[in-house]
Amino acid sequence: MSEFLVVTSTFARQPLLAIPLVLGILIALGALFLRLGSMAFGTPRGSAEPINASYVPMLAHFFIVLLAGFWLPPPIVEWFRHVAGMLG
Repeated sequence: MSEFLVVTSTFARQPLLAIPLVLGILIALGALFLRLGSMAFGTPRGSAEPINASYVPMLAHFFIVLLAGFWLPPPIVEWFRHVAGMLG
């Protein structure tokens, strides 16, 4: 969504500048697809031993984001309001 907004506003102000911008975004998208394709469908590297990973960091992050979705401490809310006021 952000890329679409940047391209549309650039096209409205400087149409010729939008062309290299779109080409750059398409090249970045192609590189992303190549990297993700090799990660998802490529041959595995490294050892085949099972990994002993912990779910604690992932769950902690999830609960912090969930909490922030329902309640934020008043100083953080005030900071967000201050930043929004500076941005207009």
